[in-house]
Amino acid sequence: MLRHVASIGDHVIPSLLELRRDALEAEVEFAGVIDRVPPAFRDSARNLAHYLALRRADVRDLQQELNALGLSSLGRSEACVMSTLENVTGVLHVLAHVDAPPPDPVHTSVNAVTGPLILGEHARRLLGRVDERRSTRIMVTMPSEAATDTRIVRDLVDAGMDIMRINMAHDGPEAWLAMIDHLRDAERSSGRTCKVHIDLAGPKFRVGSMEQIRVHRGDVLRFARTTDDAQFLRCEPEAIFDAVRVGDPVWFDDGKVAATVIEATPEQFAVKVTRTKAKGAWIRAEHGLNLPDTPMEVLSLTDDDIAALEIMGPHADLIGMSFVRTAGDLDRLFAHMHRLHLTDRGVVAKIETRDGFENLPQILFAGLRHPPFGIMVARGDLAVEIGFERLAEVQEEMLWLCEAAHVPVIWATQVLEGMAKKGLPTRAEVSDAAMSVRAECVMLNKGPFIVETVQFLSDVLHRMAAHQSKKRSLLRHLHVSDPRSSR
Repeated sequence: MLRHVASIGDHVIPSLLELRRDALEAEVEFAGVIDRVPPAFRDSARNLAHYLALRRADVRDLQQELNALGLSSLGRSEACVMSTLENVTGVLHVLAHVDAPPPDPVHTSVNAVTGPLILGEHARRLLGRVDERRSTRIMVTMPSEAATDTRIVRDLVDAGMDIMRINMAHDGPEAWLAMIDHLRDAERSSGRTCKVHIDLAGPKFRVGSMEQIRVHRGDVLRFARTTDDAQFLRCEPEAIFDAVRVGDPVWFDDGKVAATVIEATPEQFAVKVTRTKAKGAWIRAEHGLNLPDTPMEVLSLTDDDIAALEIMGPHADLIGMSFVRTAGDLDRLFAHMHRLHLTDRGVVAKIETRDGFENLPQILFAGLRHPPFGIMVARGDLAVEIGFERLAEVQEEMLWLCEAAHVPVIWATQVLEGMAKKGLPTRAEVSDAAMSVRAECVMLNKGPFIVETVQFLSDVLHRMAAHQSKKRSLLRHLHVSDPRSSR
């Protein structure tokens, strides 16, 4: 212990003071975007800038030294970076018997108490009040039957659904409005309140009309922009044909089939299947496509999205934007919301592409300019885009960055999917559901056993709320923290 105390003045305090200087410099670096944030949310924007600076360094050795002294290792500093640095530095000055510089109240107004409270308030504004039995809300995607069967919505509300999600890639305005009407009836009969989240479809990367085929490793599939030849498949959008290159990876149906482009012209391209199940897999019309390495200029907000927003925006509490890649994508949505007098609605940016993840800091700053705002971690497409082996790591990084910005997170894709579809969860699904307590909301997809799944998830979240709140982490260099870096 004496050896550690002796090193405080020589190494530990200077290291912390350097981190503090870096954080203040980052605040200057991002001053332009911070100043555009409403005053009530500016502390959150500053804290995000401080956290980005902290994560540009690898401080694992410093964490070990702080641990040895029995002090905070900075591993839970997301919600209050500067206050944590000031507090730890102040204690170290006492241990070293030297005078500490006075803390700056402007930069320490967000602390270990107020930081989580700010995040909680932002979550309440966006997602509504949380069930008293748990700390995480439950969002449920509506099946088409919810437009005609009032019992489905009523049972979901009674089971614990907090937010109704309407996927606007399916059904139509008449069905969507009927679902909302059924929800309002269920609210009146149950005494509970439930938000409405409309999920704009965004650009559709998918296989076109075709007869289903079973593919195996080594098979070659040929696509054409326009043809009636049965040996060619179709896909959309047409921008794929202009952008795809030999060697580009192509994934089908949320990664169930992997392929590589082996031929490419402006009118046709061919892919060779490189990975799938041992017995093959089906490819059908409407199956999704992912081209993670193919650069394409495709607007995240389509004409169909704008038309749907004009119809459904007045009936929604939250508006979800799919395939958000840049802050500019959000700005286009905000402009249309302003035109339609929808600026009091919440916005949720779905992060499901590599670009979206790598631009997350800028997306968070843009969202803070138009609160209430949240992030959905859309793990299905995201896993395909960045690689399944990186999903857990990237998911963690997104949770940390959002907590630093005091932006609520929706944990989405395949949560308890086995139970929703078959009535029984796998052990891995239960573990995943338990970890979702670290988010402010969890999204469930539709299935014949969805009511039982909501009840099960509610119980899991209730139990886990007593065990875990966010996390403690080791702070290695985080590439996404530096907008100048590239992967």
